[in-house]
Amino acid sequence: MAKKIRIVSRIDGFRRGGKAHPKTVTFHDLDAFTKEQLEAIKTEPNLIVDEVDVEDDTKESGDAKKAPPSKK
Repeated sequence: MAKKIRIVSRIDGFRRGGKAHPKTVTFHDLDAFTKEQLEAIKTEPNLIVDEVDVEDDTKESGDAKKAPPSKK
């Protein structure tokens, strides 16, 4: 398992931390953002952000992997 940042934007394409965030669930490596960018992302009301453990098969060559939202 790997620790990732999961981000969902309330506004498709909303930009924060140097990236445009989609309305779909996106996973980023912990080191994809600087400390300052991560703080701005976590405090942004238009973004839903949390740290999660994901299976290693969600890893890809880029810093993000899109996946369907988890069911509650």
